[in-house]
Amino acid sequence: MSALTASRAVEATTTPAAPATEARDRIEGHLIEARGTDAAGGRVFRVRVIAYGDSRNGRRYPESVLRAAVGMYDGAKAYDHHRSEDELRSSTIAGLVWHYRAVEATGAGVEADLHLLPSAAHTAEALDASLAAQAAGLAPLVGVSHDVMATYRPIVDGGRRLQEAVAIVKVHSADVVADPAAGGQAVRMVAGGTDPGTTDPASTDPVEVLHDRGTARGRAVATQEATARGLPEASVEHVVKTLPEQFSEAHLTAAIDAVFAAVGAVERAGLAPTVTTQVTQEAREKKTKALDAFFDQSSGEGGGYRTLREAYLDITGHRPTYLGEDLNRRILRDSFGQGYDSAVHTSESLDSGTWAQVLGDSVTRRVIAEYAGVPAWSDWKRIVSAIALGVDFRTQRRPRFGGYGLLPTVNQGAPYQPLTSPPDEEATYALTKRGGTEDMTLEMVANDDVAAIRRIPKRLGRSAAITLYRHILDVFPANAATTYDATALFHANHANTDNPALLAQSTLGVGRRKMRQQAALADATDILSIIPKYLVVPTALEEIAYQLCTSVVAVPATPAGPSDTPNIHQGMQPLVVDYYTDANDWFLVADPMQCPTIEIGFYSNSISPELFTQADQTQGSMFNADKMTLKIRHIYASSVLDHRAFYRGANA
Repeated sequence: MSALTASRAVEATTTPAAPATEARDRIEGHLIEARGTDAAGGRVFRVRVIAYGDSRNGRRYPESVLRAAVGMYDGAKAYDHHRSEDELRSSTIAGLVWHYRAVEATGAGVEADLHLLPSAAHTAEALDASLAAQAAGLAPLVGVSHDVMATYRPIVDGGRRLQEAVAIVKVHSADVVADPAAGGQAVRMVAGGTDPGTTDPASTDPVEVLHDRGTARGRAVATQEATARGLPEASVEHVVKTLPEQFSEAHLTAAIDAVFAAVGAVERAGLAPTVTTQVTQEAREKKTKALDAFFDQSSGEGGGYRTLREAYLDITGHRPTYLGEDLNRRILRDSFGQGYDSAVHTSESLDSGTWAQVLGDSVTRRVIAEYAGVPAWSDWKRIVSAIALGVDFRTQRRPRFGGYGLLPTVNQGAPYQPLTSPPDEEATYALTKRGGTEDMTLEMVANDDVAAIRRIPKRLGRSAAITLYRHILDVFPANAATTYDATALFHANHANTDNPALLAQSTLGVGRRKMRQQAALADATDILSIIPKYLVVPTALEEIAYQLCTSVVAVPATPAGPSDTPNIHQGMQPLVVDYYTDANDWFLVADPMQCPTIEIGFYSNSISPELFTQADQTQGSMFNADKMTLKIRHIYASSVLDHRAFYRGANA
């Protein structure tokens, strides 16, 4: 069984009891037979909607799960394409070709009768053409893909990581799609299918089938085979024109062989081909995954390219066109010489012109994966109260307002008096650019230095993650002045620091009390009752921090009181920062949902770094040193919004 992962698919839940997760698996069904016409005048085809087993995108559909879902497929609608999220929300009937009946679970999978509307002539013709192609020993022209809501659980089978379906919750539809993945074959054809006599009803062995070149069905058969053999799109029309009016599989094979022979003769003469190899969307996804696997050897998925040269030749379809061509320099030039910007996405086809974009996208995905790969480096998100995207380079201002105090009493018949307007102040920050460059050299490509090439995105991603992580966590030991009052974050004027204050049950209680007693700006009557949520400590204090945050009783038990004294700090979350050098300083942070803490603003519309390469091959590193330079850029800045959300205990 094969599958295509749709762009809107949501990956599996973590446990069998997790909520339903929408999965858009384009699982190829099998067209079994044409069954004639129903009472309404529509065509009827027998199809296998989905087979038991593993899909190519790592999902497993057990027989028991599919058998339990048979009733959901009965009456399910069929469309001539997979609907988008907008179409699902709008309940449009655009593309509806009708529905499924007579659903049953067989030994191989779920089978059903696909009833078509009388107006669905195009879909019926495509299904007829697919049956004819399968009878001729060719790949199916169309397939059936289900669109379902399901729950999954992660499993490991023989070293493979899979998502196993626990239950199918809802069947949106099972759609007729073009260019299905390989593997589908018709079982038999009966009356009401294609031309009578194309197959012996008593046998499943195919016999020679003649196709009419002038019909859509005939052209579809020729196009499918020529594309499957790897012919350029521009050459497919030439194949069709050279076929006789009534052609067989042998005629088609000979015509395709003739085109390949002509292309080979041109190449042997030292001439460049006049067409560029294009690949279908399905092949494009397969090649992109193989390139991603080349850079990510930890995935365990397998199937990745072994070298960058192998990836380049397979994806671009390039073959050296003259003796002595410097293929290594061509790969280096095409890899980044077109100029790459991670904000620009690839086109729908792959060729040497888009290789730079495809490779750049793959490197970027690896950079982002490394950037988000170490959970501890994302701890900064826990203590930040606001993330702003698409920020410009002007100074960002975040106003802070005081309160009105207690409202005065108004005597009977007396007028209301004007209140004193509260004071205000503002926290500010301005974006800062961070980044650097890394080189891919001609020597790396020529020597197939796979390890060196793979290290590039790994080093770039880790560097960006560490830099951002330290930018936020440095707020505590740096103790810089807050922008709104020019006073150190931890200061006596802010009533949020004590020294000496070794971390212990009692000192933690003092910090908690001081945070609860903080008052709003210029309004001593507005006590904020801030309760600390995070305890930030260096590695040296990890053990005592864990005890204080998790113990049911006080740590240690109060000497003058009972040993079962409740621990008021239980439930606080420890956050260990391994690079802190002061072994005594510890910090408290409020829940960012209760009190503003830190805002961080990013220049782009994502928190991830951006990747670029130069566009001009005649100057810069490519011209001077036979190397291509990648640039990583990360633009952001942050500011403390309110010191009341923080407390420091120290023993300087």
